[in-house]
This record gives sequence, structure tokens and C-alpha cells, in this order.
Amino acid sequence: MNRITPAEAALMMPSLPRNAEAERIHAIIAEARQARDAELASRVTGFIRMLRGALTAIRTRRDTVERLRALSDRELADIGMSRGNINMAAAALTPMAANDLAEDHRAA
Repeated sequence: MNRITPAEAALMMPSLPRNAEAERIHAIIAEARQARDAELASRVTGFIRMLRGALTAIRTRRDTVERLRALSDRELADIGMSRGNINMAAAALTPMAANDLAEDHRAA
């Protein structure tokens, strides 16, 4: 819970005339709020960009796996792959988070 300072309380009282110190405090508070809002907007925008990139990578990986699975065994052999390598090849082509490594080391 945020508590207000005596200077902020003085700014909220409309019947008191504002002096130079109160105006300076008001300007500092306004500047701090603008900086806070700008930082919050930057973080939200960054998160949305990261999320969009992750979703694009997931979609690309899924499409790669589907296309490789649609190939015949002969076509896979021509490009040096087998059916068992499809997921690993798709992961190598579209790297994502460190979870890729965790999936390779699961217990049988």
C-alpha cells in the first residue's frame, strides 16, 4: 500500500495556494509518473514481441515437422534423414527456449 508524503498531501488540498516548492514537487512527481509509465509500456511491448516470436517459432517448427513427415522414406533418405530424426531436425532449424534440451534428456 502506497502512503503519500506530507508534500503530496499538500498538493492535493485545493484550498491552499501553491508555492514554488509545491510546484517543484508536483513537477518531480509528474516526471516520475511519466518515466514509470514509459518503462511499463516498454516492458509490455517487449513481452508481446517475445511472445509473438515464440509463437512464430512454434508454428514454423510444426510446419517443418508436418512437411518432413509428408515425405516418403526414400525422399527422407535422399536428404540424409530418417523418420526418427524429424523432430530433432525441426528443433535444429527453429531453435526456441532451453526446453529443447530438456526434452532430449527425459527418462525412458
